[in-house]
Amino acid sequence: MVRVMLILILLMMSGCQQTVITEEKAISTVKEAHEKNSLCGEITITSVHHRNGEYEVNWERKSNFESGTEFVEDKKGKITHGSHQIS
Repeated sequence: MVRVMLILILLMMSGCQQTVITEEKAISTVKEAHEKNSLCGEITITSVHHRNGEYEVNWERKSNFESGTEFVEDKKGKITHGSHQIS
């Protein structure tokens, strides 16, 4: 009986923990979003910061003087919001 209770407790606790994606995954998500179907070329990642449950990924594309910031949630790896500008 005690073993069954311990197993149940362990299963419940492990289900509550969510894995945080890696910095590399956040970068690849942003690159895919901006380079997919783009005729302007690749983007360069200028910085990445992880805080408050999300990655802040700053990037630039020199071919058209574009730059921006994307926020990627660290649990699901999806872009939640961002901004960009063309100078």
